[in-house]
Amino acid sequence: MSDGRLHRIGTKLPNAWGLYDMLGNVWEWCWDLYDEQVYGSYRVFRGGSWAEEARGCGATCRRRSHPTFRIDDLGFRLARSL
Repeated sequence: MSDGRLHRIGTKLPNAWGLYDMLGNVWEWCWDLYDEQVYGSYRVFRGGSWAEEARGCGATCRRRSHPTFRIDDLGFRLARSL
């Protein structure tokens, strides 16, 4: 449970693959566009956040906004290939 607040990365238990904080801590910006023909340059963010109900946190949950949009429960994930 989030207790209605952000949590430091890695303080919750990992999932079955040993990955931490995959869903529900903050929404995460994605590279993909949200139907460019309809919304133009709007980008997708996924995953839900601490401010959502449990049903709003999941890999299939997505929203969209212009890349300049900012809010306290929206971030991004850095990743690299090994």
